[in-house]
Amino acid sequence: MSRKAIGHHFFIIDHKFILHFDSEVYRKFYSIIDFDSFEIIESNGSTFHYFKDKNHVYLDSYMNTFMVLLDADPTNFKIVDFENGKATSNGNAYLYDEKLPHDFNEYIELSYNYQSVGNEVYFGYNKRIPDVDIQTFEVLHPEEVKIVAKDKNHIYFRDKIVPEADAESFQFLEACFTDQYYQEQDHTFYAIDKNQAYYVNTISKDFKVIKTKNIDKFHFKVIDNLGYAYDDTYQYLFGKRTKI
Repeated sequence: MSRKAIGHHFFIIDHKFILHFDSEVYRKFYSIIDFDSFEIIESNGSTFHYFKDKNHVYLDSYMNTFMVLLDADPTNFKIVDFENGKATSNGNAYLYDEKLPHDFNEYIELSYNYQSVGNEVYFGYNKRIPDVDIQTFEVLHPEEVKIVAKDKNHIYFRDKIVPEADAESFQFLEACFTDQYYQEQDHTFYAIDKNQAYYVNTISKDFKVIKTKNIDKFHFKVIDNLGYAYDDTYQYLFGKRTKI
């Protein structure tokens, strides 16, 4: 039995199958992989690997299962930013397994999550945001919330318009951003506009309308390391209300 080490604990066995830490991997792709030329381009040794053979470029990462990278050429494939999954080939830009609509040098970084090209705004480089006014577009609390933005017409959550929100009056409750610790403070927030309140959870992708009758008195405070919102009738914990 032949055993060829290609690095990062990957081995090609008998030019027929691949082991990683002595476990067989990528079996569904054996009919495609050229075992003689298969090699690692770059790897973190555990959860993120670029490979190539004479025909294809392959990607296996925590963002996707093992796959052939569409339209990537092994002769000119280049990793731009390994840590963030950025690569190029044949005039195409890739973010992990996604082929992007523009080259990386065309994007202007508005924040970590939002980019612009001309009059268009993208979320995560590949999701074009509809009906954006580029002149008034801004990311709200880009260091804390990260994925809520607005322009003169709309509030945006990730790449979607929040149809219920009033852009002119929308604001997060500033009490959510003090140094006082509360549970899940890195991804749960409350906001208001002139009509209603909102609970925003950036991990569960939840933008929940709270139909309070006391919007002027809607406020936030921390009690026993938990973040509560209040109006005259209810208290809200993680967006769920209970009567006071």
